[in-house]
Amino acid sequence: MADLSINNLTGIENITGIKPTIGIPESILKPAIETEKPTKIDFGNFLQNAIKSLSDTQLSANEAMAKLAAGENIELHNVMLATEKAALTLQLALQLKNKITEAYQEIMRMQI
Repeated sequence: MADLSINNLTGIENITGIKPTIGIPESILKPAIETEKPTKIDFGNFLQNAIKSLSDTQLSANEAMAKLAAGENIELHNVMLATEKAALTLQLALQLKNKITEAYQEIMRMQI
């Protein structure tokens, strides 16, 4: 009779030298460069920074207009760019305020 005994097979890592990670290199599994964990941003700080940025664009537009009116060496297109940037930033802030107010009112209308 033929010998039908089953030999214990060694793991694939012993046969081909591959670790149990199915051949994925260690450099991919544990990259040398660790990604930075995202920091938590406080909503109050975020809102303060946004308002400060809005104020800064308004102030830079006002300064550019004052320089132009005083006859200082400033190009007209730079003044126009600054004022349009300030106007667009203000419009965006107003639209965001309107959407937030609308969402708040919608939540307050919900019945529990």
